[in-house]
Amino acid sequence: MPGILPGMSITTPDDRISTYNPVVATTQFAATFPIFDNADLGVLVDDVERFDFTVTATYTDGISNDAKAVFSIGVTGQVMVFGKRAPRRSSRFLNGAPLPIRDQNLALDTLEAEMQEASRDIKRSVKVPAGSTGYSIFDDIADGSLLCIDGDEIKGGPSYAGITDAVSDAQQAAAAAELSEQAAAICATNAAASASASAGFAVAAAASQGQAQNLVDAAQAAYVGFQPGTFYDFGRVADPLELFPGDWGRVSDI
Repeated sequence: MPGILPGMSITTPDDRISTYNPVVATTQFAATFPIFDNADLGVLVDDVERFDFTVTATYTDGISNDAKAVFSIGVTGQVMVFGKRAPRRSSRFLNGAPLPIRDQNLALDTLEAEMQEASRDIKRSVKVPAGSTGYSIFDDIADGSLLCIDGDEIKGGPSYAGITDAVSDAQQAAAAAELSEQAAAICATNAAASASASAGFAVAAAASQGQAQNLVDAAQAAYVGFQPGTFYDFGRVADPLELFPGDWGRVSDI
């Protein structure tokens, strides 16, 4: 069964956090900070808190420096072992009773651990400038919503996915509009060329019409017709002309 991989831990003692990134299934993860109870440990795997582990630890004078979170099935990914001690007083000194240094150290160490965890979590909180009233946060904010400030309240706004989809749609619409603009410019250019060609055809048609009119005028000028009282020599019939060949009979009765 895989154990703790050496050299895996990146420890920040003041934050009471130990992080691991196993690439092979691993079952045990050490807490590189002291704990005072097995319930003081929490584990996140890929940012999801897990509860299916047990804690092994050896306590000396109320403190364990060798605690481990142990899974029955090995895990991979980003693993974070963190302190999650619920602040409480676990001992009380009696007036006039002996006060061993060991007990004082245990009480102070426990208090210091709780303060370190509180400081760690406070750093992750939403803050406002000193002296400000602050905001109340709605408890019905849907997953994936963007936050917006409404007066002294923080509410859920549009979803991130919805905004990214709208941006994508807008970009596609802008690209389509640009293509339409380019197509319109091409159509305008073609229309201008067609108009120029049409004007050329009109000029050619007008020229053809003028030429035709000139021919008509010339024909009319050349034709003068037959003048009254004037004889015209059309030639003569050189050969006999037979108009009715054959005997068609006669009219016997009138």
